[in-house]
Amino acid sequence: MSIEKVREINKAWEEFFQDIFDPDEFGNLTSFWHYEPFSDGYWNEKQKIVFCNEEAHGSNYKNCVMTIDEVKELITKNDKTTPTLLRSALFLYCLYKRLHGISVSEEKLAEMEKQGKLLKNYDELLDGIKNTTYMNLRKEENITGQSLEDKEGIRCSLVPNMKYFENDKDTSNNEYNRKLTLEFIDSLEPDIFIITGDTGWDVLKKIYADKIELHKLPRWGMYKTEKTLYVSMQHPSPRGKKSIDEYIKLIVEKTRVIYEELQQ
Repeated sequence: MSIEKVREINKAWEEFFQDIFDPDEFGNLTSFWHYEPFSDGYWNEKQKIVFCNEEAHGSNYKNCVMTIDEVKELITKNDKTTPTLLRSALFLYCLYKRLHGISVSEEKLAEMEKQGKLLKNYDELLDGIKNTTYMNLRKEENITGQSLEDKEGIRCSLVPNMKYFENDKDTSNNEYNRKLTLEFIDSLEPDIFIITGDTGWDVLKKIYADKIELHKLPRWGMYKTEKTLYVSMQHPSPRGKKSIDEYIKLIVEKTRVIYEELQQ
């Protein structure tokens, strides 16, 4: 594949949603993210990593490409209120380093987060993930009435047998959204595809039913196909965790397990 193919699918995906969401109803409250590798170096990586959360949060009110600069802007703007992106970047940083034979200590990660909050300087962190890809299952954000975590909406919009779009008489839109999602992930040619949260795990199994369902991708576990290692992990949020130290331990443990799996 190539970056051209990735962008072609991104464009088709956006056009699909622009047709779905009536501008008279939603106005400028809907925007769409274009996801792609942060750099051309991604395509030369021996282990291409894609990290996928469930949905984007923000108030851009514009269509954006998820670049390193956009990530930095979102992190520095939202690190305290919605720290998911920061913690996702920390996980990616640790995993990438580990796969290249560099062990990142818990103290180092804690120092990086602390410096980021105090100085708004995430250059080392972002430079360390420039050869990876970040995305969300849901392409759109800022829909009027959308809850902060619309789990059922994500499931319905991607699973053909669950009705989501109210004006649909059939499930063709769900089918097409699933098709675009699969084509997009495929175009990235991931060696490691990480999906987070219960909803992500559930949707991944359903949209890849022909590949994963029979093998029962375990929640917080891994399943390896011929091309890709699929990883289900907990949502990278501090909710339910006592401290950042516990989150860092999760990062270190998960990356160790993934690394050992890749060596087999």
